[in-house]
Amino acid sequence: MSIKSTENLAGTFVSQETVELVRAQALYMLDVAQKLPNGVYAMGGLYLSWVASRWLSDRMLNNNVSAKFDWKKEIAVVTGGSGGIGAEVVKALNAEGVTTIVIDVLPLSYPKSKSIHYYKCDLTNYEELQSVVRKIKKEVGTTTIAIANAGICRGKPIMAASKKDIELTFGVNNLAMLWTAKTFLPDMLDNNHGHFLIVASQTACSATPGLTDYSASKSAAVAIYEGLDGEVRNIHKANGVRVSCVSPSAVDTKMFSGIKLGPGISALDPKALGGEIADIIFSGKSQNVFVPRSAAVAVYFRTLPDWVRVLMQKTSTKMMEDSKPHDPLKDKDS
Repeated sequence: MSIKSTENLAGTFVSQETVELVRAQALYMLDVAQKLPNGVYAMGGLYLSWVASRWLSDRMLNNNVSAKFDWKKEIAVVTGGSGGIGAEVVKALNAEGVTTIVIDVLPLSYPKSKSIHYYKCDLTNYEELQSVVRKIKKEVGTTTIAIANAGICRGKPIMAASKKDIELTFGVNNLAMLWTAKTFLPDMLDNNHGHFLIVASQTACSATPGLTDYSASKSAAVAIYEGLDGEVRNIHKANGVRVSCVSPSAVDTKMFSGIKLGPGISALDPKALGGEIADIIFSGKSQNVFVPRSAAVAVYFRTLPDWVRVLMQKTSTKMMEDSKPHDPLKDKDS
């Protein structure tokens, strides 16, 4: 297919401006590739294709426009920010002067500074969240950044999980995320300014026995991200609002206590992960990333034959043998 015919096809789905950008990039890469020695032509072409794909994703995710943030004036909400990953995100944002608000049912596990505000709230209760937000607007101001981080993993096989376990998993991991979006996105859309970030999980790509409900809830979280991103761009036309998703592998918090990872594999440091999430906010760009980046290979799991999945699940089941169910209401440091 020629560049011209590709351009005509692409024009059916994207703006002419984007088509021209892609065309210019393709012509540039073609010129570079033609100058490569024959021995590395194929590898060079693959690398350039990867670079082009990343470049195009960045352009498309950010609507070909830059977004400016004044960090001293931004107000960020972090759900589930009392401990674990959320606490590290709060600290990283606050260290750069961002006024930060924690919304959590649990008390803070760290000292509160003047620019860190805490509001107790059951995030699965929409009416309670609305009441809290009215207080936030009155006492702090209008939120410009929202990080939907609150999550729970009970770590039980479905037959061993109680009705409450399953309701809690989907309530915190999905309903609370949707209520957070419905609560904080409207002001961002009205002002065409802000950043909404969802914390998902690598398990969204492959269900681990013993984490079935958690994996399902994180698959839903990714779907919520993709849908919200599309709605913000195509329905609300808010090109200045950023929507991001971070999908980490296992993190060294009490949520994943007792899980045995494979040889040479370590759980992520929550402080480092919190810093990476903050860096995405500070980039001012929409991003859809796995942490570590190598975990992105998980997106291909569902394209593999069933026999591969069966073998993978046999191995991953052993990881869960000594897992300890997560109960944050009893364990304040989870």
